[in-house]
Amino acid sequence: MWQEINGKSRVCGLFGHPVEHSFSPAMHNAAFAEKGLNWVYVPFDVKPESLARAVSGIVALNLAGVNVTVPHKQAVMPLLDEIDPIAQMIGAVNTIVNHGGRLIGYNTDGSGFVESLAREGDFSPAGKTP
Repeated sequence: MWQEINGKSRVCGLFGHPVEHSFSPAMHNAAFAEKGLNWVYVPFDVKPESLARAVSGIVALNLAGVNVTVPHKQAVMPLLDEIDPIAQMIGAVNTIVNHGGRLIGYNTDGSGFVESLAREGDFSPAGKTP
C-alpha cells in the first residue's frame, strides 16, 4: 500500500554514479509500502567531485541514511564520523546510517553473502578454510 510522502516521511536513498539503472528504489519502496512504513528511498546520482557535499547533505537534510555503490564505497570512508570494524576490515562502506547527526559507515556485503549461502545453498562457511 503506497503511503503519501509528507513532512513525517523518513527519507533514505542511494549514492552512486550512475544510478538510473538501479533496482534499489523499486525494491526498497515496495518493502516500505508492504510494511506500512512512511519511508521513501531515492536514488541520488552523485558525481565523484560532489561526494563530500553529498555526505554533508545527509546530516543537513536529516536523511535516515544511504546505501553507497560504485564509485564511492572506498572514497566515502574518510568523510564519515565512524566506521564499523567490519567495514574497516573490508576497506569499503556500502551503508551510511545517520545516528543523530553522526554518520556511521557499515558494510553489509559480507553478511548478506553469507546469509544467502545459508538460505539458498544450505551452506555455512563457519569453520571452513579456503
